[in-house]
Amino acid sequence: MHNEIPATWRPLTSDVRIVWLRVPAAPGWKSTVDELLSRHRDDTRTVLDVVASGPIAADVIELVAAHPNLVRSVLLVDPEVPVEATFAQVIHHTNDVEAPLPLGHPDVVQAVVAALGSHPTT
Repeated sequence: MHNEIPATWRPLTSDVRIVWLRVPAAPGWKSTVDELLSRHRDDTRTVLDVVASGPIAADVIELVAAHPNLVRSVLLVDPEVPVEATFAQVIHHTNDVEAPLPLGHPDVVQAVVAALGSHPTT
């Protein structure tokens, strides 16, 4: 049930390519993400937007900072740290339920779509 992209994200796959990595199921996620980013380091056609939430926000920002020409933005949901990186944007902040809101939640998907719509296409 949790091994694949959530059903709420599937309609987006007709417009964007999505790589889904569940951090709790991938203890070595940092090296996996760094390896994925490094593979595309010299590919000028590849531009990525990264979505992350809660307690891993700081780690994701740190990883992305090492690949500034590859990642256009980091979209954060309920980050547990203040966000100061210019490429990072909080797209959803939960006020009335326990944070972090799951990335598969429809409100998160809507916020991602809105944030991606505000970026010029490359």
